[in-house]
Amino acid sequence: MRNPAGSIKLRVSAVANEDLAKDMAGKSLRDQLVEAGLASASQAKKAEREQKRANRAHNAQNKNKNKKKGQQDASEGGSKSSRPQSAAAIAAKQRQAAKARRDKELAAERNAKAQAKAVRAQIKQLIAQNDQRLAGTRDDDVPYNFKHGKKVKRIYVPAAQVEALSSGKLVIVNNDGRYNLVGKDVAAQIAQRDPKWIVTAHEPSSEAEEMDEYYKQFEVPDDLDW
Repeated sequence: MRNPAGSIKLRVSAVANEDLAKDMAGKSLRDQLVEAGLASASQAKKAEREQKRANRAHNAQNKNKNKKKGQQDASEGGSKSSRPQSAAAIAAKQRQAAKARRDKELAAERNAKAQAKAVRAQIKQLIAQNDQRLAGTRDDDVPYNFKHGKKVKRIYVPAAQVEALSSGKLVIVNNDGRYNLVGKDVAAQIAQRDPKWIVTAHEPSSEAEEMDEYYKQFEVPDDLDW
């Protein structure tokens, strides 16, 4: 038969142990050792210092492990994400370089067109300001044949201009299908800009030039009869 008094003692002892455990849990290791009679005050203080040192070492070790694990995870994650980023960056650079080359080509093409337009305007201005071909046809005009490319062309000019064309003093230029006559100095300026505008330019003979220079020193009287 169960003893009621024994059961009561056991419950009282369990409650007392539980209360003691709660009371001990709120105290330091040193106080627990001293109150339990397991160590003197100095021994308990030393034991407490050793316990704190062990706890710090354990915490530091766990902290290092967590740090290394975090670094490893970050490294693995970074290496995985960096590969597609590097490929994307290379592709972006290639597209940028291709665009830069294309823009450079377009700019060069625009500049060439603008330059050609400016040269054309300069040549037309030189012709307009220095054209010596007379407008219309006169009764005393004579034909002058010349070669333009593979074709033979003909214009009608005064006899004096025929001589000037033959000696190279006048030059025929092609002004968009119309043939104009300019002096050799103007023709040189046109040829410097674009020689394709020059149709025919005869080189004067040295003998003819010497004769012209020789006769320039003689003054012809106004009342001279020929």
